[in-house]
Amino acid sequence: MFAHTLVIIASAISTPAASPDLSADLVALSQRLQAQAQARAQDMARSPAVPVEALPPQDAFLTDLSEFALEAHRLSRAVDESGGPMDLRCIFRGMSEDAELRANLLSEPATRADHARVYQEVARLTGQAAEIAATPDAQAAALSLSCPAETGAQ
Repeated sequence: MFAHTLVIIASAISTPAASPDLSADLVALSQRLQAQAQARAQDMARSPAVPVEALPPQDAFLTDLSEFALEAHRLSRAVDESGGPMDLRCIFRGMSEDAELRANLLSEPATRADHARVYQEVARLTGQAAEIAATPDAQAAALSLSCPAETGAQ
C-alpha cells in the first residue's frame, strides 16, 4: 500500500521542484518525524509484549514518512543533477529506500516492541537526514533545482 501511494505521489512531482530549497524542507520534515517517532517508540515500549495492529494507510505518521521518502529521493536527484558528491546522492537515495522499508514494517501487525524498534530506527534515520540535509553540499544541490522564474534565470 505504501509503495502504491509513493508511486502516485512521485508521478505527480516528476518535474523539478519549484521550491528553492529542498534541503530545508527535508530538514523540517525530518525533525518533525524524529520527534514523533521518539514519542511513539516510548509509548510502544511501555507494554512491549502486547500485539499491535498495523498502522492504517491514512495514519499521519505514515503520510509524513512517505513524504520524507519522496523528499530524500528528490534531494538525491538534485545532488546528481548538480554534479554534487556521489556519496551524498547515494546517502539520500538510501534514506528514501530505508524510509519505505520502515513504513512497510509499520504497516504490518506485530508486537509493540517490534514497532518500538522501527520507530527508534526512523528517529535515528530522520535525525541523520536533518543533519546531512543541512550541509552546504545538500543546500547547493537543492538550490540548483529551483524554478528558473524564481531565480531570475531565463
